[in-house]
Amino acid sequence: MRQLMFALSMGVLFVGGSVSKADPQKPTYDEDVVPILKQHCTNCHGNDKQKGDLNLATYAALQKGGSAGVVVTPGNPDKSRLFTLSSHKEEPKMPPSGTKIPDAHLNTLKLWIEQGGRENAGSKAVAAAMPKTDIGLKSVMKGRPDGPPPMPAAGKLKLDPVVRARRPGAVLGLAASPWAPLVAVGGQKQVILYNTDTAQLVGVVPFDHGQINCIKFSRNAQFVLVAGGRGGQSGKAVLYKVETGEKVVEVGIESDAILAADISADQTQIAVGSPSKLVRVYSTTDGSVIREIKKHTDWVTAVEYSPDGVLLATGDRNGGMFVWEAFTGREYFSLRGHTAMITDVSWRDDSNVLASASEDTTVRLWEMENGTPIKNWAAHPGGAAGVRFTHDGKLASTGRDRVTKLWDQNGTALKQFEPFPDLGLRVAVTHDSAKVIGGDWSGVVKAWSAADAKVLATLDTNPLPAVERAKAAEAAVVAADAKVKAAQAGFDAAALKAKQATDAYTAAQANLNKITADLSAATKAVADNTDAANAAKPAMDAAKAEVDKLAPPATGATNKVAALEAVVAAEGEAAKKIQEAAAKAPANPELAAAAKKAVDALAVATKELEAARKVATDAAAALKAAADKHAVTTKTYADAMTALAAAQKTVATLTPMVKPATDAVPPAKAAADAANTAAVPVKAALDAATAEATAAKAALAQLKAATAPAPAPPPPPKK
Repeated sequence: MRQLMFALSMGVLFVGGSVSKADPQKPTYDEDVVPILKQHCTNCHGNDKQKGDLNLATYAALQKGGSAGVVVTPGNPDKSRLFTLSSHKEEPKMPPSGTKIPDAHLNTLKLWIEQGGRENAGSKAVAAAMPKTDIGLKSVMKGRPDGPPPMPAAGKLKLDPVVRARRPGAVLGLAASPWAPLVAVGGQKQVILYNTDTAQLVGVVPFDHGQINCIKFSRNAQFVLVAGGRGGQSGKAVLYKVETGEKVVEVGIESDAILAADISADQTQIAVGSPSKLVRVYSTTDGSVIREIKKHTDWVTAVEYSPDGVLLATGDRNGGMFVWEAFTGREYFSLRGHTAMITDVSWRDDSNVLASASEDTTVRLWEMENGTPIKNWAAHPGGAAGVRFTHDGKLASTGRDRVTKLWDQNGTALKQFEPFPDLGLRVAVTHDSAKVIGGDWSGVVKAWSAADAKVLATLDTNPLPAVERAKAAEAAVVAADAKVKAAQAGFDAAALKAKQATDAYTAAQANLNKITADLSAATKAVADNTDAANAAKPAMDAAKAEVDKLAPPATGATNKVAALEAVVAAEGEAAKKIQEAAAKAPANPELAAAAKKAVDALAVATKELEAARKVATDAAAALKAAADKHAVTTKTYADAMTALAAAQKTVATLTPMVKPATDAVPPAKAAADAANTAAVPVKAALDAATAEATAAKAALAQLKAATAPAPAPPPPPKK
């Protein structure tokens, strides 16, 4: 049952029609093409008549072509005029009557050309004549190349799907660019390119060779290789430029669909595997076959070159797995251990370890020194379908349990992602190892965060036409703008609440700080003024004592001066009278002697008065100085006591205010923190809505640019 389901997923059971019953899956000229040509072409291009010098009656004549050149380019129907004119893709349309050959006949012609245009069942397919290309590298660079990684250039790739199917198909091809935010998803007849940073569709690459079974990017991310085909009919591998979608190389003479393919690190080889049991290696220069490896015993289901370009790993449906020398095809290792089909292989960046996934449920790691297994674990019940190494040495895998997982190299599960609706088929990891991308049987492709396993995007494998996507994008822009408006209103309200709560907390803290500072200053003032008063009191008392000490002597000196002044006045009056009497009686010696004695007594009294006055003046000055000092010390003490009383009053006022102010701070802080915390998710929602709106507008602009009508050519110049 497992093998049947895989066969269905590989698309190898699809069959094609033919007008012959010989082998409709492998048409030949003799058995299948001749009947068509006879019915529609040889009347004009046969042995009897050769319009345009073209004879289609024999294989040899057909190969010569006509006057316009060859009409069949083996392997390339779109370059074969036999097909393009008959299908009315080019002019002149054939047959000339205008009636197109039936589609069943055209399909046979196309398939015959795709398979190499064999003459008969015993003939070998003719290799397609490919134009020579030169994309080979002189040396293989390890790690990220210099310069910006290639991305689809604006306007170079289609944004319209090639087809819009009724429902998505199984995701059999999925790959992420090793150095750019780009993932390639295999759709129906097309590869859809998405930007993994924005999840926007950035390009569609047509693949008209059948079902896409494999997608690989070149190691330098310049090219993307797409391989597949039609089961039992043909297989092709096509290399496209990432930036322009231009087809660079097309290889494949396969008679069955290619199941796995890869391009070598030096870009000179493309190796493919198919149900033919062969590993066929083609040259990228001209599409020729370089070698065939015939060791496998069953369908070749996995192919990958090592990053250094030295080795090539291949696996088959029988569990066989080999490592080959890439440029000789010689067997390097036979890796034994898997017991069921190899579904995928992936090299570690250093090329020293190979990972393999198998229908036996396991993922296995192999070292390349001796080719021995170093680790294996049961990764997915029912079968592992895909495995990829990340640049940082982890492994991503998916499988039949519908679960995509991320592992370390010890087999320890690091992350498990949301299950798919159906069987997991393919897995990829972005260039920065930040996203894991997986696809399932039902066509669902999801991108998850490698950090937290959240779903980041769902990529559409069956996108609508660009015009319809533009309409949806316009609606998305309107919805996104509405979401931004609502988010902005919510954020403004939350921001206002946060500001108010923060302002209230700031005010409460400022009030507490002021009260605390004022109380501290008042308390210090109490201490300082107490010290000042205590220091001023002894000085005041000492000055008072000095005043008290000097006051009695100063008073006595003043009294003595007053007494002496009375004596001097009395003696002066007496001396005056005696002198007057003596003057009237000059001959009286007694009066003369009395007058002289009175004068002498006055002089003594006067001298005593002057001495008393000096003593009184000095005593008054000392007393004044003592009184002034006492006044100063008294004021100092009084001022200190006044300030002390004021500070004590302030302390008494502020002390009961401290606790309420202190108690008010924590709830204000909690309210501010809560309001600011509540604003964070609201801000995140606003940022997300803004980013969503920006992305929606960018997507709309991209789609409008892609669907805009080409500008009208300028009018011809007037003659």
